[in-house]
Amino acid sequence: MPYRILVVDDNDLNLSLIAKILELEGYQVTLARNGTEAIQAAMHAMPDLAILDVMMPDMDGYELCRKLRQPPLNALMPIVMLTAMSSEEEKRLALAAGANDIWSKPFDMDVFRKSVGELLKTKPE
Repeated sequence: MPYRILVVDDNDLNLSLIAKILELEGYQVTLARNGTEAIQAAMHAMPDLAILDVMMPDMDGYELCRKLRQPPLNALMPIVMLTAMSSEEEKRLALAAGANDIWSKPFDMDVFRKSVGELLKTKPE
């Protein structure tokens, strides 16, 4: 059974690009355009990995990450934040929200694929 990955971004182009990369690797990808859609998707079928954009309207990636880590979800899967602003403060905020890592956009596709694979190896059973 392929790993399930939830990708959350309010930019359709980013969603399409990330989905295509992951689908070519054989992953099952669920897309969400905002935090509410992401929570609904996670409640329906808990993903093995979540990739969250930081800057989204209504609910930013930090808030979404915190919600995924709290009841009723209590998600233990790896969570990665994607940001266009890579700073130590961004990293501190992401880790404080419960993310496993924060990656900068734009990203190298080969590094992205490798990093996703490594994170999935760390997923709790």
